[in-house]
Amino acid sequence: WVGGQDAAAGLLRLLDGPDPSVARSAASALAELGADADEQILQALQDGDSARRRVLLPLVGRRASAVPEVMACLEDREASVRALAADTLSRIGDTSAVPVLFQRLMDDDARVVQAATGAIQSLGSEQTETLALHAARSADPRLRRAALRIISYFGYPRGLEVLLSAMRDSDERLRDAAIFGLPFIEDPRAVDALLAAATHESERTRAAAMRALGQTEKEARITSTLLGGLNDRDAWVRYYACQSLGKLNEEAAADAIVALADDDAGQVRVAVVDALAHMHTESAMTALRRAAASTDADVRRAALLGLGVARRQDALPVLLEASSSEDAATRLVALSAVAEYEAPETLPALLHAASDRDDSVRSAAVGFLATRPGVPATQALVSLLGDLTVRERVVSALALPMEGRLPGLLAALDVADEVTAPLLVAALARMRRADARAALVQALETSSAAARRAVVPAVGALGTLEARDALERASLRDEDPEVRRACLVALGK
Repeated sequence: WVGGQDAAAGLLRLLDGPDPSVARSAASALAELGADADEQILQALQDGDSARRRVLLPLVGRRASAVPEVMACLEDREASVRALAADTLSRIGDTSAVPVLFQRLMDDDARVVQAATGAIQSLGSEQTETLALHAARSADPRLRRAALRIISYFGYPRGLEVLLSAMRDSDERLRDAAIFGLPFIEDPRAVDALLAAATHESERTRAAAMRALGQTEKEARITSTLLGGLNDRDAWVRYYACQSLGKLNEEAAADAIVALADDDAGQVRVAVVDALAHMHTESAMTALRRAAASTDADVRRAALLGLGVARRQDALPVLLEASSSEDAATRLVALSAVAEYEAPETLPALLHAASDRDDSVRSAAVGFLATRPGVPATQALVSLLGDLTVRERVVSALALPMEGRLPGLLAALDVADEVTAPLLVAALARMRRADARAALVQALETSSAAARRAVVPAVGALGTLEARDALERASLRDEDPEVRRACLVALGK
């Protein structure tokens, strides 16, 4: 590897070649050059066209000296390059770029505006508040909306007045941006404005207000407004009112929420279940168990998730039944909930699901078994090694050093046959831990003949004095001639 500026110059020339794969490889190589290529990359940014800039911007290092060249790319004719330049400035982390990024908040392309907004929020600076407050009073609605989002993100107390002013604007999107930020400003007037917006003539504004109220501190007047929202004629207002009552864990609202369980709007029925999942009243749990049998798949799955979060023992039968549903997605959701239980029924359910007809369910079941501590979980995984559809996943799962894993693997090696022994040894070898290496050496003396034969190469690969001594002993004393021969080979004799 040559490195240096000569290598950088050659790689830069390859970026303009006709083969995209060559250009990508050259870009990767430039990234590996690091500081050696910085100067030439920045020069190429100045001289290059949009296509070259798209390749080069991700390679720019985190150096303040690169900011001028990257800022120049904010004027590129292609929106994708302008957005990428904003992302790059965010990565560099130099706050001197903030004023220039504010100019891009009026870009014609929404992707660029979003990238510039994100960069400003990431960088922050002493100037940001002043610039945002000034932009929030602009005549350009695009700039005002972006500025309101920035004020909302940082929760500037001085921004309350411009947020309140935007609440009176005829532009719904401006009102939305203002409503989003009000919960993050600690001033009673912010909550007053949200409560007023909750009765606005616009359904969109009422819905946004209901959503924002769920991010405030719980108090009686907020609960009262949200309860009123449950009866709104607009489905999305009911949806967000329900969701916010759940977020605030307003258990006193459980019965009112349950009353919407048969709402005509599907999103409201789902919100009901989501909200009830935050509550622990008997009526909430009863409604969740009933919703778990709903014909509406979204409602059914949301209910199962809620029951799983609650982890109540009386919900387990419902979850176990759902884990045998005809619908694979429902089985998957139910299984994830069942996996959270420490109950005698859990392990058999996971083991059964590991043979499911759907690959995603099988994979999830093996994953849940993999992170479950205890010898029984290891034994369950070992029993799956005969299933070719999950074998590789099971070996990877067995290689996770969970509590009970080593005793379980050693017990399995005691009775392992020609098929399972190499797989068990592979799992131990992948652990790369001192206790796993010791278990490999132990297996050479205590396991079945098939396991002893399988473990010899792994013990030989350890290269330790202890491993060599174990191989010497086995080469002389093991009752199986194949094991003795394998040990001699491993010892180089």
